Amino acid sequence: MYKRIISRLDIKNGNLVKGISLEGVRNLGDPDYFSKTYYEDQIDEMHFHNVIASLYDSNMVFEIIERNTKKIFVNVSVGGGVRSEKEVDKLLRIGVDKVVINSAAVKNPSFLKKLVDIYGASTISVNIETAQLNGKYEVFTETGRVKSGIGLFDWVEQVQKLNVGEIIVTDIFSEGKNKGYNIDLFKKIRKNVDTQLVAHGGAGPKENILEIFKESGVDAVSIASLFHYHYLKSNKSSELKGSNYFVHFLDDSEKRGLSILELKEYLKKNGVNVRLWKKNH
Repeated sequence: MYKRIISRLDIKNGNLVKGISLEGVRNLGDPDYFSKTYYEDQIDEMHFHNVIASLYDSNMVFEIIERNTKKIFVNVSVGGGVRSEKEVDKLLRIGVDKVVINSAAVKNPSFLKKLVDIYGASTISVNIETAQLNGKYEVFTETGRVKSGIGLFDWVEQVQKLNVGEIIVTDIFSEGKNKGYNIDLFKKIRKNVDTQLVAHGGAGPKENILEIFKESGVDAVSIASLFHYHYLKSNKSSELKGSNYFVHFLDDSEKRGLSILELKEYLKKNGVNVRLWKKNH
């Protein structure tokens, strides 16, 4: 089975945004440009995350997703503020392949079970946001803003029993810093999980991404800023309106970024089974 590379696109007010540790988001530009570019550079899946999840912003996100599902032909998942069957139905009707639940599942696990029963395990994923506090990993909700009081490993075990198709774990303190995935954390999670497991938060140098695949047993990695850095630096055109501040920040930083194709070729060369399209695709 192929290991997957997933691009995460955080959406706020119709724009692609990015922050650090799920906070302090800045506008990067048009999400349509990034999704098109990532698709053309051989991304395996694309995840759109609604940062605000207000009614107004949800409608904007639906419009963005509907446009993109007509132009990109890889699996698309959507998360952020999904709290009803009606929203799941709407997302699936506009071409979404997987719906990702977080806060609503923590608050009401029976809602998660109901979604799995109705739509099937392959359609429903769970995102677990976690941070280590006083030596213990705890589950957070509302895009990392609210402590749930639930231990990470207890929640992972409960989620797996509900037969979801995929568990995405976001390491809040690593997220957006590009210093590398917390490989020890994902090793511990994998010992208790045989569901598809996705690592998110902290994607660093390609050597670190190789290591998490080889050492932790994750099935996929979700990457945001590492790709954003690369494509912003390589294309400072008018297509990226709103991203000038971020581009200047990148110019002054040591963050190099990484292209999707460069990463996949490196992983394949080093023994990770990733999917590469033929040159004439």
